[in-house]
Amino acid sequence: MNTEALEYFIKVYEKNSVTAAAKDLFITPQGVSKTIRQLEMELEAELFYRSSRGMEATKAGELLYARAKHIHYLIEDIKKEISIISGKKGSLNVVITYSITSILPVDFLYDFSKQYPDIQIKLKEYPDEYPLTQIFQEEVDVGLVIGTEEIENCEFELIAEGQVVVVVSNSHPLAGKQEISVTDLDNETLVIKTAGEGKENGFIEKCLEQGFSPHVMHEFGNIISAHRLCERNGAVAVSIDFVEESLKNDNLKLIRLKEKIPQDIYLVSRKRGIQSKAVALFQRYVKDRCKSF
Repeated sequence: MNTEALEYFIKVYEKNSVTAAAKDLFITPQGVSKTIRQLEMELEAELFYRSSRGMEATKAGELLYARAKHIHYLIEDIKKEISIISGKKGSLNVVITYSITSILPVDFLYDFSKQYPDIQIKLKEYPDEYPLTQIFQEEVDVGLVIGTEEIENCEFELIAEGQVVVVVSNSHPLAGKQEISVTDLDNETLVIKTAGEGKENGFIEKCLEQGFSPHVMHEFGNIISAHRLCERNGAVAVSIDFVEESLKNDNLKLIRLKEKIPQDIYLVSRKRGIQSKAVALFQRYVKDRCKSF
């Protein structure tokens, strides 16, 4: 068994197709099929069976995929480590969601490469609600997300705490309060953050627990849209404390909730037998910054 054979196997598993895998690998389908057959002979087990949905993994195939992905990650880490040791620039693939950039700006993250010139940051931003599971399985080394998503083969470390808050214009009747309950919002027109596919909005869940369904007029991805609706339409925006504190809009009032709804920031990295030096340095860099919050 060699790494090329494992790469072919992984591609067939993820594409559910020999033909699609071969296209991505720039080889013939016959070449992919031959490699899979050789793997099956070596392991003395069938790895796939054909179904109406394409190539489906057997139990042996599922086990091999989990192990093969781990081996692939380790090999990539070894390449990065050797690249750095030999004086070449290594790379670190980082993902961050929009809200987190309010306290960990992208320029701060890129400055990591100034502190460690041999490690080049490759940074991608995604909306808070974006499903990140597949991205972490394919290309990301480390990420910063809100909440503990169900991302397989990853470790989560809490680095900063946040809470859901509400925001109103200075002329709104609630603006005179420092703290309210979600029940005070029963008859208010609300704008809330969009929840990702398959995810529940923690604020809505809290309202339902209190016995009412909130009146949501708009779901936003961009906080600027929420602020405009507060100022011009008298809406109440449901936001995050550290986002609002970083924006400091003098026309709006931040009000805390008696019911605590966490919006914590987690540092996410893939599980490895041995942690990559580049990942470890980045984690320490980020955590040192968060200590000042």
